[in-house]
Amino acid sequence: MAMIYVRSRPGRRAYYEGRVIPHDQFIPVIEDTYIRRLIHVWDDLEVEGAKPKAKPSQQPPAPQPAKAKE
Repeated sequence: MAMIYVRSRPGRRAYYEGRVIPHDQFIPVIEDTYIRRLIHVWDDLEVEGAKPKAKPSQQPPAPQPAKAKE
C-alpha cells in the first residue's frame, strides 16, 4: 500500500495507530481503507499535495436559450 502524508482538518480529530493525527503538520500514513474513508467519506483529513475539492456553486445555473425549430 502507498504511503501518503495527511493532517487532520481544523476542528476535526482523527486517529491512526492509536495516536491523534495533528492538524498543524503532515505525517506519513499507509493509505488503507480506514484512511481512505477518513479522506473521502468523512472529510476529516487533508492530503499533502492534493488539490482542494471544488465546492458546488451557490449560484443557480444560467437559463439556456430556447432552440429554434427548423
